[in-house]
Amino acid sequence: MAIEAPALGPLLANTVNTVITPFYTLFSTNATYCFTAHTNVRNHRTETETLKGNLLRVKQRIVDSEMNGLIPTDEAEEWVPRAEQAISEEAANRESFVQRCRIFGCSLNCWGNYKTSKKAAEKVDAVRKYISSTPLPENVTRTPPPPRVVDLSTHPAQLLPSRERTLQHALGCIKEEDAVRVIGIWGPRGVGKTHLLTKINNSFLEHCPFDIVVLIKASRECTVQKVQAQIINRFGITQNVNVTAQIHELLKKRNFLVLVDDLCEKMDLSAAGIPHPLGVVDQKKRKVLIISPSQSICDLMGVDKYIQVLGLEEEEAHQLFEQSFGEENLYTDPHVGVLAKDLVRELIGRPSELIHFGKMMRRSRNARQWEDVIDALKTSNLRKDNPLCMAERIVGSLEGSTKDLIARKNDVCQKIKNAEREGKKSTNEVDRWLEKVAEIIDSVHVISVDSKLKKDVTMEGSEKLREVQECLSSCPGSVAIESMPPPVQEMPGPSMSAENRNLKDALQYIKDDPKVGMIGIWGPGGVGKTHLLKNINNSFGDGMTFDFVLFVTASRGCSVEKVQSQIIERLKLPNTGPKSRNIYEYMKTKSFLVLLDDLWDGIDLQDAGIPYPLGNVNRLNRKVVLTTRLREVCGQMKVKKELKVAYLQEHEAWHLFEENIGAETLSSPHIEALARELMKELKGLPLALITIGKAMYQKDVYQWETAIQYMKQSCCADDKDPIELGMETNVFTQLKFSYDNLRNKTLRDCFLTCALWPEDENIRKVDLAQCWMGLGLVNGPDIESSFRKSYSLIAELTAACLLEGSDVRPGSSLENSYGSVKAHDVIRDMALWISCDCGEKNDKWIVAAPGGRDKKVIILSNKAECISLSFNRIPIRFNIDPLKLRILCLRNNELDESIIVEAIKNFKSLTYLDLSGNNLKRIPEELCSLVNLEYLDLSENQFGETQEVPYSFGKLINLKFLYLTSGSGYVSIPAGVISSLKALQVIDLRSLLRKCSLFLFRELGTLTQLKALGILVRDLAQIESLLGEEAANLPVRYLALNDVCVLTRILSTDFAQRTLYELDINEERYFLEQDINEEGIDTREITIEHVTGTGQPNNRFGALNNLRLTMTRSLRDIKWMGATPAFIFPRLTYLELFMCQHLLHLSWVMYLPRLEQLHIVSCDGMVQPFMRCHGDKLCDGSAEDKTKTFPRLKLLFLIYNESLESIGDKGMEFPSLERLELEGSLALKRLPFQPDSLPPKLKELRFDDARCWERLECQEGVKTILQPYIKFGRRYQG
Repeated sequence: MAIEAPALGPLLANTVNTVITPFYTLFSTNATYCFTAHTNVRNHRTETETLKGNLLRVKQRIVDSEMNGLIPTDEAEEWVPRAEQAISEEAANRESFVQRCRIFGCSLNCWGNYKTSKKAAEKVDAVRKYISSTPLPENVTRTPPPPRVVDLSTHPAQLLPSRERTLQHALGCIKEEDAVRVIGIWGPRGVGKTHLLTKINNSFLEHCPFDIVVLIKASRECTVQKVQAQIINRFGITQNVNVTAQIHELLKKRNFLVLVDDLCEKMDLSAAGIPHPLGVVDQKKRKVLIISPSQSICDLMGVDKYIQVLGLEEEEAHQLFEQSFGEENLYTDPHVGVLAKDLVRELIGRPSELIHFGKMMRRSRNARQWEDVIDALKTSNLRKDNPLCMAERIVGSLEGSTKDLIARKNDVCQKIKNAEREGKKSTNEVDRWLEKVAEIIDSVHVISVDSKLKKDVTMEGSEKLREVQECLSSCPGSVAIESMPPPVQEMPGPSMSAENRNLKDALQYIKDDPKVGMIGIWGPGGVGKTHLLKNINNSFGDGMTFDFVLFVTASRGCSVEKVQSQIIERLKLPNTGPKSRNIYEYMKTKSFLVLLDDLWDGIDLQDAGIPYPLGNVNRLNRKVVLTTRLREVCGQMKVKKELKVAYLQEHEAWHLFEENIGAETLSSPHIEALARELMKELKGLPLALITIGKAMYQKDVYQWETAIQYMKQSCCADDKDPIELGMETNVFTQLKFSYDNLRNKTLRDCFLTCALWPEDENIRKVDLAQCWMGLGLVNGPDIESSFRKSYSLIAELTAACLLEGSDVRPGSSLENSYGSVKAHDVIRDMALWISCDCGEKNDKWIVAAPGGRDKKVIILSNKAECISLSFNRIPIRFNIDPLKLRILCLRNNELDESIIVEAIKNFKSLTYLDLSGNNLKRIPEELCSLVNLEYLDLSENQFGETQEVPYSFGKLINLKFLYLTSGSGYVSIPAGVISSLKALQVIDLRSLLRKCSLFLFRELGTLTQLKALGILVRDLAQIESLLGEEAANLPVRYLALNDVCVLTRILSTDFAQRTLYELDINEERYFLEQDINEEGIDTREITIEHVTGTGQPNNRFGALNNLRLTMTRSLRDIKWMGATPAFIFPRLTYLELFMCQHLLHLSWVMYLPRLEQLHIVSCDGMVQPFMRCHGDKLCDGSAEDKTKTFPRLKLLFLIYNESLESIGDKGMEFPSLERLELEGSLALKRLPFQPDSLPPKLKELRFDDARCWERLECQEGVKTILQPYIKFGRRYQG
């Protein structure tokens, strides 16, 4: 910094510039250190921390690399201590500064600050320098230099004198004779040259005049590249592109000795990179020593010094052999002494052979064995210097002879198989020969393995070779080999996709499950079971899994003899003698797959000769797969796995239909639309799809429309098949086998009535049972046994695949509580065809499809015995013989009484009349003239407010079943009408009687045939009548209550214990804001008490199956005073709650023993419906607290419950739950499931949409497990 001097003259200015300015500059610079101490120390520390990080990384890389055999580079070794010193200096300087600050507070010691600050400022540059010079990762470590000599393992025994002299001679040439450049040691194989070379190498371990000794193993077919690879590997470096120059650079500045072992041909060492000339060059000693079996090779390599190695002299040979044998005085042994000398003589002094045979013969004192070895040596090429050792030659001969023996054995086995097909049996001699061959082959395998492991097998190989040759010479005489049937006979027919689910499942059970011996494939006729079985057969065409696959067609009336005949023919077994024994003897040692197609009854396969047990037995794979239409056959055959073949999905059905129609037929878009419509009518039945598809090949639009109309008319119209679709001949006749196989006429007739319902309609099981009872097909001593028998018949028809189960849907309460079935459209058409005498009388049964309002149905027939017109909603006119009609179903047509009266007034022979679901305002007088009626259903009509049953209704003296339920309006029944109906067995008056008069109960009590009663009780007065003497013994089966408070009164009745099956509770005052009913009883809770000490049995609903609580607005709780729900409701299966808005929970249902379905709909007061601890129920460790919850619950529907946040407590169990639907429950936050308490049988978990699922809080892992069962979308039908 220059200071302008005042104008005092040149002298003053010069003084300022030469004295004051330099002093000021020096002072200001050093003074700055005093005031920047903190900054300089901080900067110094920051840079040092960076250096520390670099140092740690360098040190860690050194440590990691040392594990891989690397060492630090010179750069790293120089940088690390400097960096450590810089870090240490910074720490000391900073510590001094910190201490001074602690002592002097603000650090006023300027001199101390000056020194510390200046040192930090000066050192920080050095630190930055070290940071910038940090070695790069690849420069931190390097490969260590190779060791001068590698220690080679060798035999510790002292060298024999002759070999010790040869060793010293070679070492002298290497160390002392500088003029010798290349030394050659040669001699025949086995004399110990390589052992000598190892001793030469190890001689330099302690003191080595060379920088490096390199050993190269040449052997036969050695190349320059192989030599170079060994040299590079010796130095432990990576090979460059120009490896020759690389090796030359490595060796030219070193003293080196190259040892080349077993050189068999000339090798240009200079081409490999070994520097030339050899000898002493520039004070560097370069030597090469070669081991070779030939002197000529030494000549070609330019050897300066030759050293020949010969076999041992006799004395040394005897000495070495005796040492290897391990015993002294061997040659004086009376048994083998002379033989030992002979053996040594044959080994011609070769140390390797002397050692080998000496050790090998240690175990033998058998003169025969010594002689065998000596003979083998005499015939060997040992004297001709054969490179193969004796053991290798013997094993080679043994393996070759054994291959010949195996081929001979296979020929013999093939002859035996062919002989067995002719009923012959192999001789004992052949069996013994095969056993001996098997033993020899196993022994040879062991010897071969030992030989590869370099074990001594000369003696064992010699003995086994003699056995093989003897066995070959003793083989039984040859027999002509005949052809045999293939393991699998391919079955004709189209192939299934490898991804077909049924085929994949079946093949998995067959191939991968050793415990499954028999598999049952079942399903309705025409669904493709045989097609599946043929594809299973063809899947084993490679013959690798089974010895043979048998396809047996069983069909109806199959017998043991029929199965045996097909097996014998297929396997070409003798048809004489006991067939069962012939089949069994042939199959008992084989892996087999038996495919039984179309089995109708159980059959004893053991009687047929098929060996048991099935499955994997003694490494044999025995499997049987059967197909049947009857599931009960699977049970009779004791199958381990069942596989049901279902109808095709729509896309699968279209693909099959399209294949059979042909592409040309579908060229028109109009025809394709018609084809899809016709395909839908066939409902995925493959047999019908194929039959109709082929029939519609090359048909025009008119023919397609005709075919669709024909199918919609149930194929049973007055006209015959208009375009020869082939439904009757090709489809119905095949399906009819299932009908014919039903066990009795009753079951067959029951099946035919299923056609009275429209296509695609779910048939409630209770409706079907009532129909069969009304037609007289089922008649038990009481109503419960009749229903039980009906449900059993339904199960049989379902097992026979003539009916199929229907899905349970939330909101369909009546259908869900009783269950429903349906008949496939083609099966239903077949039922109508049979009812019409297999098409001979197509107007005997008339079932019309639903139509529109703009049409009119006119029934013209003189033969009609049964007419069913459902869901037509159109005018109907009959022109038929009124005396033949027995059954008339006009359900759900919305017809008024004028149309119905006109339609039915003349049908005097009617026994079965269903008028449910119409618009009847009254019960017409004309109806009372049908005196032969046994069944009458007037349910769900629109009766007027005060309609009265005609008094003439009492003329229906044959009436057994009367249904007057649901619908709207009320009817009254005059006195004397009911008592006139003496034949009544079932009467259901629920919802249609305004008031049950006392005389009504009295008249009902006079009906001696009455089995079931359905009735509605509206008030306390009516319940008193029901509890009176007149109604004491009434078999009440269906009861509707319009007040929840009377539930406890009902519990004490006799019918509640014995006959009450269905109970509906509906609070009529739903829209009234009150909690006290008209009798003054609080309706907010129900208390169910357990009565004790009365001497009477405790009351309970012993037969109750279905319970519904509907619109019980005031009900808040159900209390159990000393009673348990399981005791009160021992048989309750179905429970439904609808709009019970103040009910807080349903915890009492958790322990019901037989509850299977639970529907909770629009119960907005429930936050959590199921709790182990609630209200005055505390968790006290009681047995109930530990009882498993919901033991049999299969379906749980929680629908539109606005407040629902959680289903139940964590860990709650649902061991039988299959479906859980949670629609409209938008507040739901949690599921009760934990990883160890998930429902094991869950099949479906339904939500409104993905958001409802995603917002749920679940334990970790629960959502992952539940994900496969998730479905979205609402299905509620309320």
